[in-house]
Amino acid sequence: MSYDALSERLPVAFDTEDAGGESDESGVRVVSLPDGSVDYFYSVEDSQGRRLDTPAAFGRRLTDGETTFPLTPTDTRPGGQATNAAMQIHELGERATLVGHLDHPVFDDLGFETYSMGTPATINVLEFGDGDVLLPEPGPTAGWTIAALDAVVDWSDLIRADAFCCVNWVSVRGLTDVFDRLASTPPATDSFPIVVDPGAIGVPDETAVTAFFRTLSETDAVDPLDVVCSVNPAEFDRVAAVLDVDDDWSHLDRLAAARTALGVHSVVIHGPEAARAATPDGVVSVDMLETATTKRTTGAGDRFSGALACALARSWSTELALALANACAAHFVATAETATPGALRAFLADHRGR
Repeated sequence: MSYDALSERLPVAFDTEDAGGESDESGVRVVSLPDGSVDYFYSVEDSQGRRLDTPAAFGRRLTDGETTFPLTPTDTRPGGQATNAAMQIHELGERATLVGHLDHPVFDDLGFETYSMGTPATINVLEFGDGDVLLPEPGPTAGWTIAALDAVVDWSDLIRADAFCCVNWVSVRGLTDVFDRLASTPPATDSFPIVVDPGAIGVPDETAVTAFFRTLSETDAVDPLDVVCSVNPAEFDRVAAVLDVDDDWSHLDRLAAARTALGVHSVVIHGPEAARAATPDGVVSVDMLETATTKRTTGAGDRFSGALACALARSWSTELALALANACAAHFVATAETATPGALRAFLADHRGR
């Protein structure tokens, strides 16, 4: 079983104190870029001061004409898809490099290598028991180009990493500059995974989405670059629609067809039921771990991306990589904390004991 294999691999792979301080595998360096946000979390109450526990309850009150909803601040966290992924990379014990929009004190104590290209976005998160509602404010990255990256970090240093985690193209359209640069000056290595989570790709601009997909395909065609497009189920439906993949096919057939049409190394869907990947060797599926509680959902998918990049950089099998990514995402949903290898082993042991 995937998670049994993961439990056995964790103490071998990661140099952690509870594993005796030794590892049989060398660590990797993963670069995550290019966004960043300050995430403000709130609980939502009705006009009588009663907390609303679900988005559906919130929606019903809106439909019924209620117009006042007091918000109670519950947390402020460093955020952004790149930041969340880098935090997971770091907590696994790998060498994380974050190049993002980090000019805010909330990013001061991340504990790993960072380079800031400017002011972060602001994300207001309404927390509910079965999921969050995000209210992003207009961010500063609409006109971003790779020149901003070049101003703060040496590109030749970045491509000495073992993998890239490139996220949130929806908000940072200039991210295509990074793929163009990688394709024109690829790293000198046998394999270079690039995990790409484009963000909430349900944007109506199909021309832009199609051009973005073309860029991914052109990048993947360059050795040694391996583009791994990772999306949630709703985002995959949008991807499939743009690629004209038949809705009537099975989940796995649609995934394989999307990979072929997109022209990249792999396409991954991560969701509450399972993570599935279409690769050159076929389609792999790993069931998601069930969680007894839901503490936080915002950022769980980004932990998936960060963990996936780590596993692929280590040349793990697709099944084992999906298991690690699933476990990191599930741990975050259950605890609102980014998983360390030791925490993952305890989490997996607890899951087996149920």
